Amino acid sequence: MAAAASDVNEVFSRLFDHRPFLKGEIEFFKKEFEEKRGDREVEHLFRSLELITEIKEGQIEKIVGSSDDNLPRTIADIQVALHMCEDTLDTETKFISEELLVKKRGERTARLANVQQDVQEKLKVLEETYQEKEKAMRARFQQLESRAGCV
Repeated sequence: MAAAASDVNEVFSRLFDHRPFLKGEIEFFKKEFEEKRGDREVEHLFRSLELITEIKEGQIEKIVGSSDDNLPRTIADIQVALHMCEDTLDTETKFISEELLVKKRGERTARLANVQQDVQEKLKVLEETYQEKEKAMRARFQQLESRAGCV
């Protein structure tokens, strides 16, 4: 019975235990992957290290020197451009102010014309009233004179 159990265990192991097969497949895949890939990553790292070293040794000083030469002129150009922008804004503000002044002047002129017209109308009414009163007073005085002459 022990032999039968051992045989059943061996058959079970062969049918359902895939560890030895998977281990072999994994090793084969790993070997193929490493052969195809080679040392590309290491080469890339060395190439990157060489570029960084080259930049650090030569390019940084070159960039610093170039910026020392060109930055003052660039700053001066930027200041000139800023000054021109400020002048443009001032001119625009001036034109806006002048337009506002012209508009306000027109409004005041129109208001003045309206006030003058109102004053002329009131003066006309006042003169008409004055003339009516004058006529009424002349008529009254004539009436008084005629009564005085009759008395």
